[in-house]
Amino acid sequence: MSIKEKARFSAIVLLLAAAAGCASKKPMDAIPSEGTISRSITWVMSDDPVKDCDMNFGKPLIGQRLACAKLRGNDCTIYVKPPRSEDDRNAIYILGHEALHCFVGHFHYAVN
Repeated sequence: MSIKEKARFSAIVLLLAAAAGCASKKPMDAIPSEGTISRSITWVMSDDPVKDCDMNFGKPLIGQRLACAKLRGNDCTIYVKPPRSEDDRNAIYILGHEALHCFVGHFHYAVN
C-alpha cells in the first residue's frame, strides 16, 4: 500500500471512528455536507490531556474523558495524547471524536 493510499485509508478510518463513537450518545446535529463548514483546528499533543483540558476550560469537568475539544468561533483546539504509531486505532478514534466536536459541536449528555 502506497503512502497516499495509507493516508486516504487513515482519513476514512478517522471519520468512521468519529461517527461510530457517537452512535450511543445524544443525537447530534446533522453532519455537514462537503464544503459547508471551514474550521481551523489546532492539535495539541499532550502527555496529560485531562490536566490540559481542565486548565483550558477554566474548571475541571465532571465525568470521565480522555481528551477534549474547545471551539471558539471558527478556531478549534483539540487536546489529546499523540498516537503511538499509525496503527494506534484508539488514539486515532479519540482524535476523530474530538475533531467531530469541532464541526458538529457538543453532543454529549450534560454531566455538570
